[in-house]
Amino acid sequence: MFSLLKRFLSPDPTSGRHDNTNDNRIREIEEELAELESRLAQDPTHSETQKTLMIKYNQAIQLLASHPDYRDRVDTIFIQIDELRNTIRKNI
Repeated sequence: MFSLLKRFLSPDPTSGRHDNTNDNRIREIEEELAELESRLAQDPTHSETQKTLMIKYNQAIQLLASHPDYRDRVDTIFIQIDELRNTIRKNI
């Protein structure tokens, strides 16, 4: 009985690899966001950059919210989405 409980409560050996994969994916998406944000800063009216950035923000929210170490960054992404929406509204 206790062995079943131990197995349930002990970390899964594959969870370390899964966390590393998520960490790598989070780093990748943060780099993509930084690149897109710099492109948007150069040309705020470029609609393709705006669309791509909005998609990446939504992907980042899903990824960051699923990882307990990165959940505190979700609010920042929501603020950036609001700023992007305001930029889009100004250009319409």
